[in-house]
Amino acid sequence: MPHSHRSTAPSARQRRLGIALSMLAALVLLLLIAWLWALPAYIDQRLSQALTERSGRQVTIDDVTLTPWRHQVTLDGLRIAGQADTPVFSSRRVVAILDWHSLFEPGWRFERIDLTAPRLQLIWRASGEWNLVKLFGGTGSGEAMPLRITRLTVSDGRLDWINRRLDEPLTLSLQRLDLEARDYDNRDDRPFTLQGQAKWNGGTLKGNGEMGFAPWTLDIELDADQVPLTTLSGYLAQVVRAAPAAGSLGAQIRLRAGRASDTGTRIHGQGEIAGLEMRDPATDEPVARAERVSITGLTFTSAQPELIVEQISLAAPWLEVTIDEQLDTNLDVWRPPQQTGGGSEGTGIRYTFDTLIIERGAVAFTDRHLPRPFEIDFSALNGKWQAINSAQAGDGQLLLEGQVSDGSPLRIEGAFDPLSDALNGNLNLHFERLDLETFAPYLRKFGGYAVEGGQATLNLDYRLVQGRLIAKNHVVLHRLELGEEVNASATDLPLKTLLDVLKSEDGVIELDIPMHLPLDEPSAVDFGSVIGQAIREALENLVTSPLETLSAVVDDDGERRENGTEDGSGESDKRSEAGPALYERARTIQ
Repeated sequence: MPHSHRSTAPSARQRRLGIALSMLAALVLLLLIAWLWALPAYIDQRLSQALTERSGRQVTIDDVTLTPWRHQVTLDGLRIAGQADTPVFSSRRVVAILDWHSLFEPGWRFERIDLTAPRLQLIWRASGEWNLVKLFGGTGSGEAMPLRITRLTVSDGRLDWINRRLDEPLTLSLQRLDLEARDYDNRDDRPFTLQGQAKWNGGTLKGNGEMGFAPWTLDIELDADQVPLTTLSGYLAQVVRAAPAAGSLGAQIRLRAGRASDTGTRIHGQGEIAGLEMRDPATDEPVARAERVSITGLTFTSAQPELIVEQISLAAPWLEVTIDEQLDTNLDVWRPPQQTGGGSEGTGIRYTFDTLIIERGAVAFTDRHLPRPFEIDFSALNGKWQAINSAQAGDGQLLLEGQVSDGSPLRIEGAFDPLSDALNGNLNLHFERLDLETFAPYLRKFGGYAVEGGQATLNLDYRLVQGRLIAKNHVVLHRLELGEEVNASATDLPLKTLLDVLKSEDGVIELDIPMHLPLDEPSAVDFGSVIGQAIREALENLVTSPLETLSAVVDDDGERRENGTEDGSGESDKRSEAGPALYERARTIQ
């Protein structure tokens, strides 16, 4: 019996110990299950509260799933409220590999975060701040909630960059964004690295560089390919009134802003636009086209707005130039919207174009202020325009050669700077053997006659001084033939008779036509008087006596004057008086 008692006693103690251990294990298991069950809710509550406090916006999470053995937290339906029904940030799924110390220490530390189909509205406010700088930023002093992310990836994301610093807010949207960022830590001011690519309105944008939120800094290399130029319409509208209607952009640029630049936003790079078409926003009519526009050495800075371009090459450009019924031109579409007087003062933006190369260019010119519109085309234009500068009076050296629509050669040479504060320059335009029927609308308006034939060689010297045109025009007319009179009120001169006087034996007429024209009020000039003045000076320069010449012409033509008679003596008397009277009329034209 004693032996039996000794053998069963240890067994009872072992059973009690086993039961106790089993109960303890069960309790631990229950606590672990309860903890694992409650942990997602705890993470949900803590994350929502922390993000709400940090962003100042309501944060919601649809579901939190915990995978303990992988240190993984999965968030479904994460949203940070924005305006109306559009969240400022949302993600269909967020998978985070968590450092467990984050459960017991202030802030959060992640080894990796993967975002699936996120959407971010990055808003640049009028004050210059970013909408989410409080969420992602840090002061570097330890006051901000610590947030460290070793690696962050984005798949199938969307980024809407909203610029509210302009009078009219602009939005640029990137879709199907794939991105990787590394070494984000808001406890100091060091930027994190990032690289990625996205679809940009049908084109592709790739980038890599550095970014930081507090302080704001951006230094990134971007490569755009086949991006429709209309994507940048809002920003181009800050530079020129003409609006892009077609064209695809390919560019390589470096973008720096914030602490990475001491000149505000700074853009440097090069690019090419294929299939360019620009339209007048008022009429929606094309004003320019080009097969290709190549740009090298572009630099833009925003602190004191300035655009510098080393070279622009235009392949097969076409430009429309029109003069309307009020003698205004459509060239204002190439000035910034707020610019006044042709300079940079109206917009605060300065321009410098070192070299503009034109290959196979064309210009369509239309003057609609005439009773019958005048149209002429220039083609095969090749040349260079150098040192165009709006900040100061540059040389603006221009050399352009081509031909008129009838095949006549032309040459334009001189110095002209269209971007200076007031139009200044010196230009020589030479046109060889132009068909005069081309200029019939002008001759009908200012001469009163139709044109039946002839050619003209023009050598035009223009000086632009503070917006005023001073011209010395040498005109050589070859075998000019006038038709019927179509406007008797155009001039009170007997134009046909005067041209017969001026015509040489080989049918050539030479005229020097000076002109002073205020470009801001071209209608103040009476072109008929200008032409009359040129004819008067040509008469005075005749080698023979103008009186004798005019008398001979009148005698040869047998013209009758008012109150003349048919008898020989009266006719002779009137003819002898016709020469002096005709000359005096031409001489006194003002």
